[in-house]
Amino acid sequence: MGADDEATINEAGGRQTHTKRITAARYRVGEQIGKGGMGEVLDARDEQIGRDVAIKRMRAPDPNDRAIARFLREARVQGRLDHPAIVPVYELGRDNDGLPFFAMKKLAGTTLAKILDTEELDAKYPRQRLLRAVADVCLAIELAHTRGVIHRDIKPANMILGEFGEVYVLDWGVAKVIDEEDGEFGDVSSGELATMAGAAVGTPGYMSPEQLLGQGTIDGRADVYALGCVLAEVLARPGDGDVPPELKALCERATHDDPRLRIATARELGEHVQRYLDGDRDLALRRKLALEHLDLARAAFAEGDESRATAIQQAGRALALDPTLAGAAELVGRLMIEPPRVMPREVELLIHEDATRTARTNARAAIFGQIGFLAAIPALMLASASYIIPFALLILHNIFVQWRCARGGTIPRPWRIAASNAMVVALVARLFSPFFLAPGVAAVSAMIQAFNPFHKRTRAVVVMAAAFCAAVLVPFAAETAGLLTPTTDMTNGGMVLHAPGLSWSGPIAITMTSIYVIVLIALSVSMGDRMRRSQAEARRRLHLQAWQLSQLASA
Repeated sequence: MGADDEATINEAGGRQTHTKRITAARYRVGEQIGKGGMGEVLDARDEQIGRDVAIKRMRAPDPNDRAIARFLREARVQGRLDHPAIVPVYELGRDNDGLPFFAMKKLAGTTLAKILDTEELDAKYPRQRLLRAVADVCLAIELAHTRGVIHRDIKPANMILGEFGEVYVLDWGVAKVIDEEDGEFGDVSSGELATMAGAAVGTPGYMSPEQLLGQGTIDGRADVYALGCVLAEVLARPGDGDVPPELKALCERATHDDPRLRIATARELGEHVQRYLDGDRDLALRRKLALEHLDLARAAFAEGDESRATAIQQAGRALALDPTLAGAAELVGRLMIEPPRVMPREVELLIHEDATRTARTNARAAIFGQIGFLAAIPALMLASASYIIPFALLILHNIFVQWRCARGGTIPRPWRIAASNAMVVALVARLFSPFFLAPGVAAVSAMIQAFNPFHKRTRAVVVMAAAFCAAVLVPFAAETAGLLTPTTDMTNGGMVLHAPGLSWSGPIAITMTSIYVIVLIALSVSMGDRMRRSQAEARRRLHLQAWQLSQLASA
């Protein structure tokens, strides 16, 4: 960039000759990093000092004198404001094409607009950090006001938060300079929005009424209004909780429609924000608001379950605003401990989700038990081939239903699983006599089914238990009535069992019955342990919640 000597242009557009220019070798220009309606910003390296800089230069190949004067004005306005939150201008000169440029500090950071629009940045930029940034910007704007400069386009997109706590105010191109002659630069624009002399300059949504209407004298209170809008936007960010009453009142004062009733200076606004960050609270205001929230909470509590959520929210806000307020902690304790007569729909949905997770967990455990039944099929084929097909179909049906449930499919109805397992028990009663293996299988199956969280009433569990009892006793009744071949003989010396499923050799029968005993006991212990751990976790959460509520109520 640059040659040896060339005329520069003063603020009025006139020419002065014999002005020293920068040397061509000083800056090594890189890629474009931004552009606007009049200029572009380039990445560059200052070879003379050895630092990275940003260079802003004009985009138009043949600008008129007034456009050049406006460009130089921006550099001079920005350069006269020496504040840590205002980007310093290092040098003003001309490039090889004779167009003006200025070199300034290269920034690294994120605009406040992007921070407010990106949920992922919430943790990196909490509310306290953003409030500190607003306080810093207020002081930078106050310095500009003392130098006779009104920014006129303060908004989140013109604020950058750096990686090391720094904050910068950008875009001084539409700033109003108090000592300029009226109308001298009345047509400066914000971005691509060109304006006529005396028309509104700025960004809708952040412009004060007097600035928007283009009427009256624009002074520092217009920037105060914009700062109040930015503060309100920071406080309204989702996920940060309720707006502190002190800051809410501060936003209202800063954005008052009447400039005479507005906070007078940017310094005053920043100092109020800083006092809040330092822990200063308006106790009288907080107590007044807490009483209002407590009255709303009591009224909602008296209305019944339909307004219970409102009562909890209002009581919590009252307690947060004034922890010493009489009655707030007691009401919160009652709302937390005393259950509603009708369960809220949101809680019902949470219960259903928890029941679904439990059902899927139980389904995964039940699959292994059903596979254990399948292991007996090869041995049964040797003795009771006529029962193999219905026995295998029932077991495969149970495995398929439980597998689909465990994989996230439809939760089977409790009666369907209970009926299928009861039929398996009936077959076991027939294969091994009603009083040998069947009672144990029925007891374990009934216990597993009783854990099903989708049983709505105790009556359903009683009906299920009756079905498993029938699965054991109905085959015995059929044998007694002569409908089936007897498997049980009563003698003076006791009971003799004739089990078709045990028509194996002695070693095989002993092995199979031993495996049955081990599997039955293992399933019982597994389900009992699962229930123990579930109840222990529920008791732990319940006692912890009760302790926390007792501490809250006694605070």
